[in-house]
Amino acid sequence: MTRSPIRFAGSLAALLLLSIAPALAQDKAIGFAIPNLASSFWISAVYGAEQEAKAAGVTLVKLNAGGDANTSQQIAQIQDLAQRGVAAIIVGATNGDAVRAVVEQAVGRGIPVVGISSPPNSDRLSATVSADHYDMGRLQARCLAQAIGGKGEVAMMAGPTGQAWSDLRAKGFRETLAKEAPGVTVVAESRLADNRNAALTTAEDWTQRFPELKGVYAATDDMAAGVVAAMKAAGRMPAVRVSASNFSPTAQQLLKDRELACTSIQQVVAQGRAAFTQALAAAGKKPVEAKVVLPALLVTSDTLGEVDLSSVVAPADYRP
Repeated sequence: MTRSPIRFAGSLAALLLLSIAPALAQDKAIGFAIPNLASSFWISAVYGAEQEAKAAGVTLVKLNAGGDANTSQQIAQIQDLAQRGVAAIIVGATNGDAVRAVVEQAVGRGIPVVGISSPPNSDRLSATVSADHYDMGRLQARCLAQAIGGKGEVAMMAGPTGQAWSDLRAKGFRETLAKEAPGVTVVAESRLADNRNAALTTAEDWTQRFPELKGVYAATDDMAAGVVAAMKAAGRMPAVRVSASNFSPTAQQLLKDRELACTSIQQVVAQGRAAFTQALAAAGKKPVEAKVVLPALLVTSDTLGEVDLSSVVAPADYRP
């Protein structure tokens, strides 16, 4: 597996900490506007950023919007960070378009903003950090198509609208099926928030509406857990195969139990580290990498033991 993104984050961070952190730590902090700390993804991203902040001796101010639908809350939180005069702000947007204005107001006040995973839809960001979300969808399409024998009906639990990561993953999945597995037909697509209970309810409906369903794409592992629960309750597993993205302890257990065909994963902890590194550089008026994209990986039950978890997911006992 490639380790280049991890080397990048570690080596650049070390240089920046030596040159920037002592002055910044005296009277400044870096803010982190987070969509939802109930999400395993954001817990791991915050963990990565927090580890870098501690090493730098810089305060990381974390504000949690409490859910993807709470855009008004996040706008108020970004305003609060700007009013505090933080040195930089890292933003994972609840809705990239909706938060653009408040982000650009912060930039106008001289506060650099770094987008992570679901960045604000603005060309005034100092940097963006993400996984290759299109590739995550592509990997899922190949895996799920193979798992169902290259033909049959599948449904998509595609994740929330208005977020770049969910849109790109869904696009990668659909386009790859069209090119490489034309015998697979998408019969339903739900754009729910990243919520296990909502996914469970929708998947229960699908078990009734689509008796020939062979597979389900889930944009995240939390949603996949809801799908798996519904399919098991309906007696549809293992006939229905499920793919997912991300790599929380939930997904790891599902893979151990062979209840997922696969999961395409991103190096979430490494993203948090890289986002903090870029924010620190921007705060110190140092050069930044305008676009940091960490490669996607595919994990199956058979390859589970080969994953370097230190770059992927926060420790199970970590609490933000």
